[in-house]
Parts: sequence; structure tokens; C-alpha cells
Amino acid sequence: MIAEAKKAKGHTDKVAVDLHPDRPDYRGFALGPNIVSFQADPTFEELEAAGGAIQKHDEAHTVLDNFFLISGEIPRQTAYENGIKGGMRFDKEEKDWFSDELISDERFLVCNLKGKGLVLFTGCSHAGVVNCSRHAVESFDGSVPLYAVVGGFHLATSTAADTESTIKDLERLDPAVLLPGHCSGWRAKFVIEKYMPGSLVPCTVGAKVTF
Repeated sequence: MIAEAKKAKGHTDKVAVDLHPDRPDYRGFALGPNIVSFQADPTFEELEAAGGAIQKHDEAHTVLDNFFLISGEIPRQTAYENGIKGGMRFDKEEKDWFSDELISDERFLVCNLKGKGLVLFTGCSHAGVVNCSRHAVESFDGSVPLYAVVGGFHLATSTAADTESTIKDLERLDPAVLLPGHCSGWRAKFVIEKYMPGSLVPCTVGAKVTF
């Protein structure tokens, strides 16, 4: 749709698509002895055919005139953020499924908002929202405070103890605003309000948030 809109406006440049070079052929999860496969993501070739200009990165780098930083691999520091239990990936060459609970190719996006601090966009936080937040702060040598965390916190299926540990560790990073989305779960929002009252902001499709 973006490519078509560009063409209609007379623009010839393609849509930049920033991707990790090591993408699994399929993702899935183990359900007892069975493996349930998700639909395959578009291949590099399919994305290019749709009007995308593929940019492959496995290290931290900036985009859009250095306005956003896309992380490299996110270090796992906490004891309670362990990815997706039963996560799997399929390799066509090996013709087999392999455990992929950590999803090491996941990344986050962060920008340094002048006068505020870091605004972190987490994706799904399969690496853990605390791990993401800590690494974002470390990526700026600890000199810029964490201001906002936006996106999935991956807490919908977490235990009550792990959810509480997550929010307590987020509290120590002292963000001003939390916008937990989709996979965060409603229980996590109650814990946020308990430990960080006033920081919770609704995160919904179509919402416009001004910091």
C-alpha cells in the first residue's frame, strides 16, 4: 500500500524494509508432542517484489537521519524473562524444527526525545521488557533517562510473581510513562497501577500520543 501511494505521488524510491538477515523459514510452537506452525513471513524476494528495498542488519544501527536506534541482540539479564515457552523455528535445509524459545533475532526501536529522555518501542518484548529497557539505557551509556516504554510487554501469560518482578524492576528504571499494548495482558496493568500509579497510559489502535 505504501509503494502504491508513493507511485501515485510520482515518487520512485522504494520502501525501506529493515530486517535481520537470519530469519526462520517458519516459526511455531510445541504443543505437547505436536508442533503448530505459524504462516510463513514474506520472503526477502516477496518483499522486494512488493516494492520494498531490503536492508539487512544484525547489529545496532540508526535509521531516518539517526532519529531512531534499532538495537542489536538484546542481552538477557533477568532470571524471569525467558522468551516463549515451546517456541520453535523450522529450517528448510535441515527439514526439521528446532527450539527457539529466546527468539534471539528480536530487536527494539528507541529514540532520544529532547528534554524528555528515551522513548522505547518494544515490539512484543519476547526478550523481556526489563531486558529491553535496561539495554536501551545502556546503549546511551546510562546518560539518558528512560522516559516511556511503548508496545507489548509479553506478560499476558506470565505468572503473578514474574509480572510483579517485571514491574518492580521497571519501577527502578523510573520511566514517566508506560503504554503496554497487545501481549501485555490486563493483569499487568493492575500491577503497574499498584507500583507506578499515574504512569499508565492506554495504548490502542488509532490513538495519537503527544509527549
